[in-house]
Amino acid sequence: MSWTNQLYNTYETKCKNTSFGIPMTPIAHMNSKAQIEVTLNEKGDFLSAIKVNPQDEVTLIPVTEKSSGRSSGAAPHALCDTLSYVAGDYSVYCENEKLKRSAENKYGKYMQALKMWVDSDYSHPKIRAIYDYLSMKKLVSDLILSGIISLNNQNLFDNEKINGQTYDKALVRFRVTGLCDSTDKTWEDAALIQTYTDYYLSTQQGNTDICYLSGEKKTISENHPKGIVASDYGAKLVSGNDNQGYTYRGRFQTSEQAYALSYEASQKIHSALTWLVKNQGVYAGSKDKRMFVCWNADGKRTPSLFNFMNCSEDTEQTETSYRSRLKKSFQGYTNEFEEGDTITVMALDAATTGRLSIVYYNEYPAIDFLERMLIWGSTCCWKFLSFTSDQKPVYEVRTPTFRRIVNCAFGRERGNSIDVDDKVLKEQTQRLLKCMLDNAPIPYDIIHALAWRASTPLAYSRFNRETVLSTACAMISKYNNRTTKELKGEEEEMKLDHSNTDRSYLFGRLLAIYEKIERNTYERGENRDPNALRLQSAFANHPFQTWKILESAIVPYLQKLNPALQNYYKNLIGKIVILFEDEDTAILNQSLKETYLLGYYLQREELNKKKEETEEK
Repeated sequence: MSWTNQLYNTYETKCKNTSFGIPMTPIAHMNSKAQIEVTLNEKGDFLSAIKVNPQDEVTLIPVTEKSSGRSSGAAPHALCDTLSYVAGDYSVYCENEKLKRSAENKYGKYMQALKMWVDSDYSHPKIRAIYDYLSMKKLVSDLILSGIISLNNQNLFDNEKINGQTYDKALVRFRVTGLCDSTDKTWEDAALIQTYTDYYLSTQQGNTDICYLSGEKKTISENHPKGIVASDYGAKLVSGNDNQGYTYRGRFQTSEQAYALSYEASQKIHSALTWLVKNQGVYAGSKDKRMFVCWNADGKRTPSLFNFMNCSEDTEQTETSYRSRLKKSFQGYTNEFEEGDTITVMALDAATTGRLSIVYYNEYPAIDFLERMLIWGSTCCWKFLSFTSDQKPVYEVRTPTFRRIVNCAFGRERGNSIDVDDKVLKEQTQRLLKCMLDNAPIPYDIIHALAWRASTPLAYSRFNRETVLSTACAMISKYNNRTTKELKGEEEEMKLDHSNTDRSYLFGRLLAIYEKIERNTYERGENRDPNALRLQSAFANHPFQTWKILESAIVPYLQKLNPALQNYYKNLIGKIVILFEDEDTAILNQSLKETYLLGYYLQREELNKKKEETEEK
């Protein structure tokens, strides 16, 4: 149960360290969204009611074990709850008998529980004022007079909503004025929050057993909190209530034999995880999402799993300056950790609407974790096309994000963007994350998919075409140089290797030259695709055969160039052809390896640089 230990320790550290920022939810409390705010005086008299601003709707409310994970049935919260629970006159405005009976049942259970708190040794003046007001059963009528709720022609609830919630699900929170406390807001009153925690822990009467986490004999929790991940609000991480299915049957007779967590331990680990997901979690996917989160149990700062590439402040135009700034950025994280510190990585996904699964979990030594992220960022980078503020194209060194890699490898162009299905995105993202953190080789199927997409440039607009090509080059370079340079501590440079005799690399260089020759003959504003790009897919599969076609097609374009330029390109092609080893035609015509894209990109870049230098002179 290492993940529970890490979360428990995180909660304990968080509560002791007040400089930690936004607090975690205390025991027996949870965050919910309120739609209605009611203000009372210290005697329980109604003063006003307003609709809560959506930007201020998150509210800390006291809950019970049953209410925090309720899905059906009547299980009231301790203080702030939905209108159907707290309003004694709610049933008066319901349209049928079934809704009326349900509202009366909810209100009765809510008031019974609230009275027990009011009459206990842990009572509070604000709770007494709220109880006295709600006992008068006129909350809905006061909200009608305040313009919060409207009725139809039959004096029953209409179909309007409050901040997107129907009347029965609109949560009510309370202010109590005139008590000279630090705040009127019940959801921010530290004394009231602590009072309820002490009260609820004193009333627990459930089964006692050995807690699997703490090892102490305490009251065992049977209904654990939900709402850990906002996008899967109803899904629970810990649950054993399925005694009909095979959640635990076949291995255990009862759910308690499978696991036993005390209420206090369950509250702490769920509070810590909910806080981490909200403040440090990152999603993979748009609708069918998977949540990834990494943290240090001692509260030390960790980089974002997916956006750490942006920590280099400014994107650089050279690989040397980019890597240097990236190292400086990671040095800031490394200085905070000591030997023995760990960083935990967890991925959460909802297998069903009610079940949340831990689909990935690992703990890493902090120094190794940061070093592996730095290695990935500095070895998996390439030059990407971007535009300045005045729309001038520039190439800047970047490390492609996991989302960009997956989109380019498996996505399709839709409009101006390249998108992929959420299921593919989150699975492939997790594979890449594991490669980075375990310093493992990149799966070849991803490299192959990127190379295939980059070999079909006509399927994309110009900007997306360049994005796919640069992403493919970044991954291919890392994949092919892992054993030759990366493991020796060397870094691959993004420069043309004139001595490289690899057949695929040489063919890639030739492809770039043929493209450049044809483009040199274009008139200003002419944007048609040259033959080299039109035949690139065929060139990658049958290079020698397609080379002959390009050789014939390039003749009229060469004739349009001045003699000096003609000789330059002919000599350059000749130098490359000489580098081919003595291989027969059949071998030369075999499909190219992915490395041809590196030769193509770097040769194209060098030719463009020579043109820029000539224009400057």
